[in-house]
Amino acid sequence: MKKFRATFVALAIVLVLAAYMVFTGRENPATDMEAPMIFGVNSDTMRRIHIAHGDNEVTVEKDNDRTWVVDAPETYEISQEAVNALVMAIADAKFEKEVEDDPRDLEAFGLSSPDTSIVVEGDRRGKKALLVGSVTPVGSGYYVKAEDDTRVWVIPAAMADALIKTVDDLREKKIVKASSESCDGIRIVRRMEDDITDVICQRQGEDWYLTRPIIDKADKGLIDGLLADITGLTVDSFVDDEGSDLSRFGLDRPRLRIDLTVAGRGTALQVFVGDPGPNEEGFYVKTGDSPAVYLVKPLNFSALWLTPPDLVDSQLAKWDHGKAATTATWTLGDKPFPPVSSGLDTLLATLQDIWITGVGESLEYDVDLDSFGFRNPRIYVQLDFGDGNIFEVKVGKEIEEGFYAIVTGRNFVYLVAKDGIKALDETLRELSP
Repeated sequence: MKKFRATFVALAIVLVLAAYMVFTGRENPATDMEAPMIFGVNSDTMRRIHIAHGDNEVTVEKDNDRTWVVDAPETYEISQEAVNALVMAIADAKFEKEVEDDPRDLEAFGLSSPDTSIVVEGDRRGKKALLVGSVTPVGSGYYVKAEDDTRVWVIPAAMADALIKTVDDLREKKIVKASSESCDGIRIVRRMEDDITDVICQRQGEDWYLTRPIIDKADKGLIDGLLADITGLTVDSFVDDEGSDLSRFGLDRPRLRIDLTVAGRGTALQVFVGDPGPNEEGFYVKTGDSPAVYLVKPLNFSALWLTPPDLVDSQLAKWDHGKAATTATWTLGDKPFPPVSSGLDTLLATLQDIWITGVGESLEYDVDLDSFGFRNPRIYVQLDFGDGNIFEVKVGKEIEEGFYAIVTGRNFVYLVAKDGIKALDETLRELSP
């Protein structure tokens, strides 16, 4: 009896192993021959692609100018980059493993009434259709077959993802059709209930300047980052192509309007920002060129929080980097010092390390300079660059948040960080004769 029991156990193990090999053999890639191409058409001769996936259908065709356009279900602006990626995936697609040569039951593979089909037409080789069935047991691929062939194959899941596209996958997702480098002006109108802030910045050569509500040099790094955030907006989902009820998305009274002046474009490119999206993720936007409403989910969007003072160039003292000061004079408190011509590199570096933390009153109006301590400044530095112009920095009263300061070429009283002024005081004392 023990002998028979051992025989039965051994037989059961063999049967289990055999079943496992048959079952999992569908997942193992072929190694004895090169996998055949699925569509057999190269990217240059491809002219039409039709993808049906569930209730979604999309057809793209190559136009006379060799660009791709959507033919169905509607005419949308599509991303040439996205379609070209699809074209390359089709051209490179290969079957991975033949499962069965002529199966009796296609239902086992989800291929009796497949949910997905991909039809590719070329210039010379006619039409080729791929039917996509169910996912393989371990989830690493899909069962597929050519429409005109009986064989069932497996393709990797990554390949299926690259081939199965909806119209939204292929639509243009870049909202602003301009590069940050092509923008030479930006206007941001922000609405906070009944309070409206209107900020305008203009490019002048390599620099940016605030022209509203204050006139001052702008922080180029912040402006560049702001433009990158705006021109980098991409669609997360297409919400409403008609834009029939903007109030649903807070776009009837947008909290933000952005106008970009773009080189070569006659009118400003406008972006409107509405309410936050579901679960406070992202926000709704539309452009002035289209009625469509989009949901975007940028990691950062500085236009929502930057204020005019934030945009001011935070480096107090700037001059042409090609210039070198020939002499410098300064006053510490009530004590003036004679002109100095040596050690000026250290002084210039120290001055350039003074950072603005706040913007106060405009010097264009009748400002009481004495109230800021500028009538008898704590520190008064004059730099002569040898071009007939004197560059001046005055440091006034100290308050808890820092020091007041004014400088040649800037139109406001600024609050500057304490550490920069203390470093300047130490440098001047070291250079004093």
